[in-house]
Parts: sequence; C-alpha cells; structure tokens
Amino acid sequence: MNELNQIIRAEILDEGSIRFDRFMELALYHPSCGYYRGSPERTRTGRAGDFYTSVSVGPLFGRLLAKQFFQMWQLLGSPESFWIIEQGANDGRLACDILEWCRKETPSFFEVVHYAIVEPSSAMRTIQQKHIEDAHFSEKVKWFQDADTPAKEHPVGVFFSNELVDAFPVRVITCRANQWLELHVAMEPDAETPFVWMERPIEDKELIEAIQLLPLPLIEGYTTELNLRAREWMKEVGHILKRGYVLTVDYGFPASVYYAPFRVEGTLTAYLNHRRAEEVLIEPGTRDITAHVDFTALARAGEAAGLTTLGFIDQQRFLMGIAKDELNGTAGSQAHIEENMRAWHTLTHPEFLGARFQVLIQSMDAPANLDGLQFARPGGLD
Repeated sequence: MNELNQIIRAEILDEGSIRFDRFMELALYHPSCGYYRGSPERTRTGRAGDFYTSVSVGPLFGRLLAKQFFQMWQLLGSPESFWIIEQGANDGRLACDILEWCRKETPSFFEVVHYAIVEPSSAMRTIQQKHIEDAHFSEKVKWFQDADTPAKEHPVGVFFSNELVDAFPVRVITCRANQWLELHVAMEPDAETPFVWMERPIEDKELIEAIQLLPLPLIEGYTTELNLRAREWMKEVGHILKRGYVLTVDYGFPASVYYAPFRVEGTLTAYLNHRRAEEVLIEPGTRDITAHVDFTALARAGEAAGLTTLGFIDQQRFLMGIAKDELNGTAGSQAHIEENMRAWHTLTHPEFLGARFQVLIQSMDAPANLDGLQFARPGGLD
C-alpha cells in the first residue's frame, strides 16, 4: 500500500468517511505524494504524459493569446504598465511562449509587460523558474503564493488560467427517492479496491443552497458535481485587477448542458496514459482526476465580485477571431500560423481541441470589443 493510501485510510478511520472533495484534494495536491505535487518532474502532458493540452501542441497557442493580450493593452489605452497574471502555469512553457511573441512581434508592448505567476508549490516554482531562466525572461517574471497577493500591485492588465478550474476539488451528489445525497469516500474490507462510495445526508448550508439554484433533474440515481471551490476562487479573482480582463480557458458547459437530464453520471473522470477511467477512487496520486467546469456558475461568481461578462465562446471561434487578419493575409503582428498548420488544426478543429475547450472572458472597467469574441454566439451561458 502506498503512502497516500495510508494517509487517506487514516482520515477515513478517524471520521468514518470523508467527502469526495477532500479525497480529490489529497489525491491531486498532497505535498509529498499528490498527482500534481508529489513528483513535479513527472511528465503529465503531451505524448509522454497522461493528457494533451493546448500548450503541449506547441508555441502557437501562446502566440495567439499574446496577440489577444496585445489588443487588450491597446484597448486599455496602452498603459505604461501592463500585467499578465497566470495561475496554473504548469512548467512555465506557456509564459515563455507568450513573452517570446511579445518580444519579437511587439517590442513596445514587451517593454511594459509585467508577467506574474500564481503558484503555491515551491517545487513547481523551481521548475517554472528554470524554464523561464533558460528563455532569458527572468527579469520579466514575478511569482506570487496565492491569487490575492497580486491585488496589492493594483494591476492593470489580464488575469488568465488555462485548464486550472477543472482540477479544483468538487462535491459529488446523487438523487435518491427525490432527494439529494452527497457521495463520500469510505472503506469496505472485502471490496476489490481500498475505497468505495458512501451516500450521506447533505449537512452544510452552502451546498444545499447551491443545489436549490441549479436546474437539476430529479432522476433516480442521477449523479453530478458542484465545484464550490471554483466559485470562491472566481470571487477572489474578481478583486485582483484595477482594470482589465479575466480570461478562463477550460473544458466545460453552461449549466443548462452540464445538468441536462441525459448526463446521468456527471463528468467526473480520471486520466492515465491518455486513457479515461470513470472509476476515480483507484490508486489516488497516480492519475489525474478532473470534472468539467460549470461556466454559468463561474460567470455568476465573477459578476458577484464586480466583473462584467463579455462573452463565452469555444476555443475554435476564439482563436479564429484573434487570427482573422492573419488568415486573411492582412499585414500586422502575426502568430505565424503558416509555420505549423498541424498545430492550428489541432487547436481549432472541432474533433480535436477546438470544440472541447471553452473560453470565458470577463472584464473590470474595460472595453468589450475583443478580437477573440467577434465570432461569439449570443446567449452562450443561458
């Protein structure tokens, strides 16, 4: 039995059972043996990892984001200081891709950019710092322990995350006899795996109130997730910027699709070696555990913190909006799509990443006419 199994077993023996969000937190973020913390040098993305991301496709995604950030700077009046704040930076490769494009294509913008990474893990910071040092961007990048700290700089700019929210620990509920119960994790001595699901009455007011606000179908056995942690995080993010934009890229749905009657088993899953496993309680710490994002709840949380929702769009249309002039052959700053058409198709084709990922853009006292939203459809969060 590995160390993390013993840690989880000890908590269950002490409590009788633990909520699934606690299990997920330990499985992903335990300091010494969680999936994202235990072995920072482990390859998690790309061909040699457990899943693909837009960043693992190559530098094109970062170039296109940088091009959008450049327009944001212009729309804000080209301030003398522009912050790009990233949370969930993984190994720092995306930061390097963004800064490299700024340095080559828009030197005047590059001069005013302050790049910040929110990273609580010292081990991950070490890996990020090595990549950024190798790319000669050390003087441009600053690290913060949490998402609250950058607010002290009164930043004008953009706060963004790419595939961060899907890894926040979620609560899991199920419908029994027209009432909602919460799924905990327990142990059963004779079971094939150490950990099993246990249905428990819902005890805390926050979860009860959240359930009452959702379009949940009362279908026997219907199981789904609520990401209360993501809502709190977005409320914190909403207070960081003095002016600017909040951009959240992830896979997910609006609430009407997330909690549709046909989605009877929810979205909770695990990934190992690019294979999906619906059983998420096996071998914690060795595989990614993830749930899709309820973008409606995320947008509402941002609005409660004072943000304005500008648009919700799939990655295909978002990137095509940013690259429209380049695709039409118009002169100007380029993302150099022609250098790697395979990467462009992977990022935008609906059968690859183009329809899988969604982009939520919100603002704090900032103009709305962004290139990335010019192909957005109205009512996407309804």
